[in-house]
Amino acid sequence: MGPSPKAVVSGRIDEAVARLQREPLRNIVLLKHIEAFPDQVSVTQVSSGLSTATLVLLDTSASTYDRETYPEAAFAALLSSDDPDLTRQLIGSVPRRPPVVFKLCNDADRDVVSERFPISRATSFLSFTAGEPAGYSADRAVSIRNSASDAMLDLFGTQGHSMEWLYPLLSSGRAFTCVLEQDRVPLSVCLAFQNHRQVWEVGGVITPPQHRGKGFASRVVRSALAELRRCGRVARYQVNEDNLPSIRLARSLGLRQFLQLTHFRTW
Repeated sequence: MGPSPKAVVSGRIDEAVARLQREPLRNIVLLKHIEAFPDQVSVTQVSSGLSTATLVLLDTSASTYDRETYPEAAFAALLSSDDPDLTRQLIGSVPRRPPVVFKLCNDADRDVVSERFPISRATSFLSFTAGEPAGYSADRAVSIRNSASDAMLDLFGTQGHSMEWLYPLLSSGRAFTCVLEQDRVPLSVCLAFQNHRQVWEVGGVITPPQHRGKGFASRVVRSALAELRRCGRVARYQVNEDNLPSIRLARSLGLRQFLQLTHFRTW
């Protein structure tokens, strides 16, 4: 059975964001892309009754990650849907050529996409958040700053977090760093930055090889979580499925997984 004939299609970003914000964690990937690339995304949303499906189509040339990871793709398509029939309505908005990378968070959307596109799995990312109660305490030896030293920037750069991206966030209060140091040498670092409104991501967790296995990463991440909680923010911790040490760290801190985003290529 198809969607209701009263289904409403909208291309207005403000209307789409208003609906997505009703479940910010579930829709955080779409919200993050809309906020990060307002001039490089198109948003289409279809609703019928209480059900909604949203498509965010990003020009991959705007995203460093997508440009480097999927150089063949012209667009990244992100979906959030309550109903497979509504998803089918949206898929017609995705060009069949040139290649597209789909970023999907459930099997139902994958099945609908596969009806129209030949897709192959590329990778997957897990998102965690703090459960309730979340009794994190900042480590007194960890410095929380709205800045980053050259040594910290070098470490963040190894994960693709460039100074050009990070500096505007730090200077505007939309990010902070956590560092555990010895004689001004970073033993472990992480950063927290705004994804969308109250949802902030903890990322850039890096411990130089010679300092690993000593619990330093746990201390900086725990301090970041404590600071986010103190400020009344919702933490998000994202990690690639292959990064088993980082997944173990998240679980050891009591974080719970709330989302798995899987990438599919059409080429």
